[in-house]
Amino acid sequence: MTGTVTANNSRRKRASLIALTLLGALTLTAQAKIYYYYDPINDSYTFTNMCADLRLCKPLFEEKGRVTHTKGFAYKPGMETKYDDHIRSAADRYGLDFHLVKSVIKAESQFDANARSSKGAQGLMQLMPDTAKLLGVKNAYDPEQNIMGGARYLRDMLKKFKDKEKALAAYNAGPAAVVYHDGIPPYQETKNYLVKIRRFYREYSGRDL
Repeated sequence: MTGTVTANNSRRKRASLIALTLLGALTLTAQAKIYYYYDPINDSYTFTNMCADLRLCKPLFEEKGRVTHTKGFAYKPGMETKYDDHIRSAADRYGLDFHLVKSVIKAESQFDANARSSKGAQGLMQLMPDTAKLLGVKNAYDPEQNIMGGARYLRDMLKKFKDKEKALAAYNAGPAAVVYHDGIPPYQETKNYLVKIRRFYREYSGRDL
């Protein structure tokens, strides 16, 4: 069976899924490949198990892939202070917790400004090229631009989900995955990511996330 579900809020999505499943019009199993279309005007997502053109729809989730570091790069405790001024500026501009932004950077790249994932994510906050473009980042390997862009995206996720862990899950897995699962997605990569963020945040701030 095939079909679609459109959602612009969690309650409406749950109701739609229940109704369609009862009618037998849509079966979305854990094994099914799910895609989504995003409508930026209405901030809504349409989920489907059919996608004929990947220019128009995107897979619900793709792993970020392995991060490749600069040749000879090795993380050393204390090296992250190098970017504190940029982090503080971005945190101030977007009303974010300095320690939270720093924790995301450590989890994403271990403070390697030239880090790149096998899926194409770039720089300190591992911005995908399309995301970087939307955020106005011209050079994702420039530390200041990357941190400003990543902080803005994190701010947007916090405004959208109004919950730190959901926002962080969206930063990792994408907002569509958080909307679809009505919370933190069950992906192992995302679960591991949140564990790391919690640990780093506690190390930097002395507080729980």
